Amino acid sequence: MTRRRVPPRTASRWWQQEWGGAPVWAVAVAGLAVAGLLIGAYTARPAVGAAAPQSAPVALFLGDSYTAGAGASDDTKAWAAVVASERGWVAENLARGGTGFTGSVAGAAARAACGREECPSFVRMAVQGAAVVPDIVIISGGRNDAALSDAATEQGILQLFDAVAGTYPDSMVFVTNVLWDDEDPPASVAVMSTQIQQHAERVGAVFLDLGQPLAGDEASLAADGVHPNDLGHAKIAEALLAALP
Repeated sequence: MTRRRVPPRTASRWWQQEWGGAPVWAVAVAGLAVAGLLIGAYTARPAVGAAAPQSAPVALFLGDSYTAGAGASDDTKAWAAVVASERGWVAENLARGGTGFTGSVAGAAARAACGREECPSFVRMAVQGAAVVPDIVIISGGRNDAALSDAATEQGILQLFDAVAGTYPDSMVFVTNVLWDDEDPPASVAVMSTQIQQHAERVGAVFLDLGQPLAGDEASLAADGVHPNDLGHAKIAEALLAALP
């Protein structure tokens, strides 16, 4: 009787075999995918002790038309914007023309002074600025109060710094002397500046005496002869940057 020859079994290749009911090749691919995810997750983690990215400090500016940027050719030339740019701050400017320590301006006068229906006093600006939650507060103004009595200006200054102390307990607060144009300032400007310094220091704010950066320099004034032009704003910014700690 002739014996039937049985063909020899060929060994299956490794990827054709099964493991746990699934082809070995599928298990291998899944394993490589998981390993890739784990490696990616590990390398994406920040290094231990690495500093978290920090946002730029927010600086709130309060004051009159000089601080608002009147006379500058555009907003980036205003001294507040220049200072913020140089220090790496995000500027929030609530300053308004025609305003002061003692009162606000409304109606037609407000539209001419700050382009709004009402230009608030420094005290009201300070309260409104609470929503900004600033790291730094810079206050500069007072020339619109120069014709008032010493008692009236001191009352307004006292109220402002009481409001500042209550509204910005965690902010660094700086305040300048009263700035004037190219002419000699009236005697009331020196009196107000002294009052500002006393009440600023009373609540822990830092007083910055900038002198009078525009004094004797008519070329630093805009066409109206009152507000600083780009050169004047640059001079104020330079003086403030030199005075800031």
